[in-house]
Amino acid sequence: MDTSEMEKLYEQYFPRVYRTAFFITGDYQTAEDVAQEAFLKAFASLHKLQDRQKFGSWISVIASNHAVDLLRKQKKISLSDNMETYGGEAHGDNPTECWEKEENIREVREALALLEPEEREILVLKYFNELSINDIASLLAAPAGTIKSRLFRARDKVRLLLQPRSTEKRPLSKRNLPLEY
Repeated sequence: MDTSEMEKLYEQYFPRVYRTAFFITGDYQTAEDVAQEAFLKAFASLHKLQDRQKFGSWISVIASNHAVDLLRKQKKISLSDNMETYGGEAHGDNPTECWEKEENIREVREALALLEPEEREILVLKYFNELSINDIASLLAAPAGTIKSRLFRARDKVRLLLQPRSTEKRPLSKRNLPLEY
């Protein structure tokens, strides 16, 4: 593959790769570093990719794996206050709707921040990158059943964290999770 083809791939997929890294790391600079590293790794191993049509999914997984590895090393798990800027839809003109949507985004962001990096990775690949279970399984070299169970557990944790306990606002913390998690 020549340099111009790599430049086209970079331009086409950088926003997706950056967004993936940003959702996992929550830091602009770290996300950019992860995205750059993902492209370096992908281009060095491009000969291993049999189906070039899957480059976008493949590089997203490379980025998410690298981001999770960095978080494990740093033991730093945070999500940016501007998460909706990189993956949300534009708010409507209704101030109440805007406030409710921002509040929901904030609550989901807080819940995601309480997950383990691997759980967050599965959710990002499935819902932000819109990959199928089979694609995630193939790219992570895990059985589809394993991916389904990880996804179920991660969604269940988020659901438990977001579930109202009473009419009062629910506090988000790892204490809200059952002991078996």
